[in-house]
Amino acid sequence: RFLDDYWELADLETFDVEHRGMIDAIVASRGRAFAGTFYSTFSGYINRMRGYYGMSKFTSFYSWNPVKYEMQKGPFFSNENKFEREYPVGWVGIDGDERITQDFEGDAPKNTNSLNAPTKKTQPDPPRPSKNSNTNEKEKMLGDENPSDGLKNLKLQDHGIKTLEETMISMQGFLPSEDENLEQSQDGSSMYIVFSTDCGKFQHWQSYLLFFSAMRIRQPGFITRIASGCTDAQKSEAIEWHEEHIAVLSKRFRIFFTPRFSDIKDENGKSTGSDYKYFNKPFGVRYYLEHSDDFNYVEKTGNLENEDDFVIIIDPDMLLLRPLTTDFSDGSSVKFWNPFAKAIERKKKVVHGTPFGQTYGFSHTWMKFIKEAGPNSPALKVDERTADLHYQVGPPYIATVRDMHKIAVRWSNLVPSVHRAFPQLLSEMYAYCLAAADLQLPHEVVDSMMISAADAYGEGWDFIDAIPDDDVCTTAVAPDYKKYPLPTVLHYCQTYGVSNVLFSKYKIPENIFTCEKPLLVEPADDAMSGENSFFINEIRKRVDLKPKYHKRHTFATCAMTSAVNEAALFYKMHHCKAPANKERTITLVKL
Repeated sequence: RFLDDYWELADLETFDVEHRGMIDAIVASRGRAFAGTFYSTFSGYINRMRGYYGMSKFTSFYSWNPVKYEMQKGPFFSNENKFEREYPVGWVGIDGDERITQDFEGDAPKNTNSLNAPTKKTQPDPPRPSKNSNTNEKEKMLGDENPSDGLKNLKLQDHGIKTLEETMISMQGFLPSEDENLEQSQDGSSMYIVFSTDCGKFQHWQSYLLFFSAMRIRQPGFITRIASGCTDAQKSEAIEWHEEHIAVLSKRFRIFFTPRFSDIKDENGKSTGSDYKYFNKPFGVRYYLEHSDDFNYVEKTGNLENEDDFVIIIDPDMLLLRPLTTDFSDGSSVKFWNPFAKAIERKKKVVHGTPFGQTYGFSHTWMKFIKEAGPNSPALKVDERTADLHYQVGPPYIATVRDMHKIAVRWSNLVPSVHRAFPQLLSEMYAYCLAAADLQLPHEVVDSMMISAADAYGEGWDFIDAIPDDDVCTTAVAPDYKKYPLPTVLHYCQTYGVSNVLFSKYKIPENIFTCEKPLLVEPADDAMSGENSFFINEIRKRVDLKPKYHKRHTFATCAMTSAVNEAALFYKMHHCKAPANKERTITLVKL
């Protein structure tokens, strides 16, 4: 871009010619990266302003190769009268009373573009310091764990500057050092978050959106898309897409390929010629656990490495609103499933023998298929009360690696027979419940991890209901779980709408994340006003909403349309050479 590109937009004709250099300096001072001229005082002042704004020195370069990384690895100050460059002493800690002699950002790798420097973990990280430690590296690096409000919520480092500048957080993706720190949780454990897909375009855009939402909320752990049944051509295309478009989000975001498992077989193991795509989930998870380098599974012994770490199974059509966790001890943001008058005492942390799951409203229906587990199965001893309290679960499923492998093995063994007995949707979920009961692995059942249908019970909708009307849409657009308790995921398996804005995953264009495709229309600022307490559904009929459901639909519609648009803008910024289409014109009601 050049000044001429903004001549009319910024009305630059009205500025004196002497002011144009100042405008140039201001723009360059806030760019996500800056390459200046050595010995230029103009470049020097831009670097000084970047320091004032708290931008990392690792985003500043010089165009002359011998000094390309001078701003990144050069001295903190000079005791001589030099003008070829600026020094961090001019902006680091200038508002404090202490004498500062270093910038604490370290040196950039030599001969490497530090914005994209690869990181390779050679040994496990030590446990992270406690939140009360004066050397809490995560707090120094990330500041406020919620990045949604951009620069204003970032905490200052001890020396008075922000390590990550605004564009790195909202649009650039992870810095390598931040990405590596997020490989482990604060207790030193790792989470392996997985979701199962095929190789079709429908789940392709959902995968991109899931990865993007994980980046946006700074989800710790490794996130893997398990893609099943890809042809060679599809696999090559998926690998190329992942390397070009997902790796820029995080090096911890992966793709793992498995054979096709969706073929329905009869009792003799012969193909029936029909498919049930959700077989890919139990079989795909098992295949991942037994073939991924993450666990080094030994078939003879059944042992896996990292068995004390955690596996979390989610669905591709889930938008993360806050980080997934294995610790549910925060009573203000966690609600457990307690369907009976007398509540039971729930365990609060995932450990061996104590998996967790989200409440799903199918009660103990899975017990209809209990005979599929065999005449001696421990599941036969489970009564309906226990089934309701500990086994009516769905994704997110959370367990230790050891427990999840046991479940995946039994789950994949049971799901074919359960599907024969109930050849419909949810058969794989019933099989999961049966596998857990057969293994005597009762789950702690959590209401607050998920929201889905606006009228569903046993979900985290109470949190949404408690948000003031004026903040519903803004909270959905920029989730701040420290201001208002929020569910962990929005499972957008339903249709949502407010006024003339509709969201349905089935109506999203498959090429939504491209340069030429426009953005979605989003709800108006007055979406929560009484006159907007309705939406137009897929068949263009008006659906009136009672106040509670008006708020829920508004939250979900604002969250989904804005998240899709934000992900699309990220894509356009990074991958479109020509001017990209940023018009908000796609109205799903018309599609």
